[in-house]
Amino acid sequence: MVSGARLMWLIVLLGLTPASAEMYKWVDRHGKVHLSDTVEGIPDGSRGRVEERTSIPPLPSRPLSTRTPPAGVRSATPLSYTVPLYRDGNTMLVEAVIDGKVLTRLLVDTGAEFTVLSTAAARRLRLDVSQAAVIPLRSASGVFFAAMLKVPLIAVGEATATDVDVIVYDATPGLDGLLGMSFLDNFQVTISASTERLVLTSLAQDATVALYDGRPKDWWLRKFRFYRTQLDSLQQHLAGRSLAELERTLRYFRTELGALDRQAVQAGVPRDWRH
Repeated sequence: MVSGARLMWLIVLLGLTPASAEMYKWVDRHGKVHLSDTVEGIPDGSRGRVEERTSIPPLPSRPLSTRTPPAGVRSATPLSYTVPLYRDGNTMLVEAVIDGKVLTRLLVDTGAEFTVLSTAAARRLRLDVSQAAVIPLRSASGVFFAAMLKVPLIAVGEATATDVDVIVYDATPGLDGLLGMSFLDNFQVTISASTERLVLTSLAQDATVALYDGRPKDWWLRKFRFYRTQLDSLQQHLAGRSLAELERTLRYFRTELGALDRQAVQAGVPRDWRH
C-alpha cells in the first residue's frame, strides 16, 4: 500500500499566481486520494493527512476537434455533451479515450492545471517520455520535474480536444491519472454529483462574449501568459539539469508559443491580448 505521506504532492506549476479558491486533498486509510472543497467533508480520521491547496487559473489546451465559429460569431445551438461519472468514495471518475486507442479511467479535477497520465498509461500509449520536455512542479517536499508532452486527441464521450498538454506522473495510484484543465478548459464544465453526470458545453454558450477561433479573451490571455512565463523562468528552474534537456524543453515552449501566435493572427485576436 502506498503511504499517505507519499501521496501528499501539491502539484503547483511554478511561476503562476494562485487564485483564492481553496480545495483540500486527502488520503483515506486505503491509500486512495480524495478531493473536497470543505473540511467538513473529510472524515475525522483522515484530517491529519489533509493537503490544503489553492486552485490555479485554468490552463487551456489547443482547439477542439469540433467545428468552431469565426471570430465574433457563435452557433445558434452550442454543443453540449453529457457523460457519466463513476463515484469512488468522494471522488468522481470519468472514462476517457486517449489518442483514439487507449481507454483510461481518470479522476476529474478542476483544480489541476494539467491532465496527468500515469507512467503505466504512458507506456500503453507508447509515449516516449525520454525525449519529452520537462516542467518543474512543486510538492510539499520541494521541486521535482515531470515529463510534459502532447497527446493528439482526448475524447470524453463525444467531447473531444486535440493536441492536449499532459504531464506523465504517478499522481493517482490505482488510476490512469486525472483529467485536468488542459482538457476541461475547452468547455464550460458542470459536475452534477447528485445525478453523477459531467456536462461539457461549448464555450460559444455566452452570446455576449466575442470569440476568436471559438475562444474568449480570457482563454487567449491565459495561454499566452503561460508559455511566456515558462520561457522566462525555465533557465532558472532547470539550472543543474542536462543541457540537452534544457534545450529540448525551451524548444518545446518556443514552438508552442509560435504556433499559438500564428493561430491568434489567423483568428484576428487583438494584438494586446498576445503580449
